This record gives sequence, structure tokens and C-alpha cells, in this order.
Amino acid sequence: MFDCIYKEGGMRLEKSYKFKNIEANLIKLLYIILSNQPILKYIYYLDSDPQSHADVEINLLETGNIVLTLFDETILTEECVKIFLNPLQGDLRKQPLSDITFTLDIVMNNSLWILTGRGELRAYRIADEFAELVDGKNVAGIGDVEITRFQAFKSGTSYSGLSLLIKVNSSTMKGLR
Repeated sequence: MFDCIYKEGGMRLEKSYKFKNIEANLIKLLYIILSNQPILKYIYYLDSDPQSHADVEINLLETGNIVLTLFDETILTEECVKIFLNPLQGDLRKQPLSDITFTLDIVMNNSLWILTGRGELRAYRIADEFAELVDGKNVAGIGDVEITRFQAFKSGTSYSGLSLLIKVNSSTMKGLR
């Protein structure tokens, strides 16, 4: 009755890797952010010189500064910097590998955009730190991660953001267990 799930020799075919690897790659990208103090300081410290402060010791996932969903403007209610990280799209018809696009949205109050007196833009500083860690490097998926596009945006009259599209080559192939 269940012969269709077994291969010759009685070995069970592995379930699809499509979503398991998407989730694993999301966690890898998240860990890169959570383990980088310059990024955490740009998010947590809201003054014009966030890098001059002590290391960030609190979990920014728990505080809601890092959110594992697509950007949601309805949760923007306070002066803050938020990062939204999530898989955006992928074509899972290709095997054994498929490009999965993740989105990293860096969103903040307009008043936090410019690092006054430094000649820097906070969202671009965060994007640059992230790019240094992942772009052209084998840190998630199979092969090098690539930041392929960016777009600046506004949300209402109080918030602005920067979206990065990140391509990760992910395994979709079924294997033997």
C-alpha cells in the first residue's frame, strides 16, 4: 500500500527539502545579524553615534526590534529602528537548486535616518554592515549569497526604510534517508 514512498532496497525517500532549507537559511541570516555588534548598535542606540556605546546585551528579537515577518507598517508606533527579515519568493520547480529571495527591510522614524554630525545615513550603515557579512560569501544556502537589489521607501509621514533583496541558492532535491 505504501510502496510509493520506498525506493528499491527498502530505503525511505526523504521528504522534500524545499521549505526545510528555506527556514534553515532564514535562521543563518538572522544569526549573522544577531552576532554583529555594529548592526545591533545601529538598531538599539538611537542617538547620532551608536557605535560609541557598549555592546548590546539584550535580545532584539524579544524587544521587537528584529521581526521575522514581512514588513508591517501597522506595528510602527514608537521611535525605533526595526529590521524585518523573511523569505519573499522563490521558484521551487527547479531541482536540485532554486534561488530563494529574502527581504531585509530596515525601517525607522525619519528623525533617526541621518546620523547628525557624521555625514552618514543609519539605514545605509546597517545595509553596508550586512553586505560586508553576506554579499558574495558562502554563509547560507549553496554557493555565495548575493544582495541583488535595494529600494528606499516611505511609510506614512513618520517612517522611512530601505529594502534589500537577498538571493540564496537553496537545495530543493529529495534525497535518501
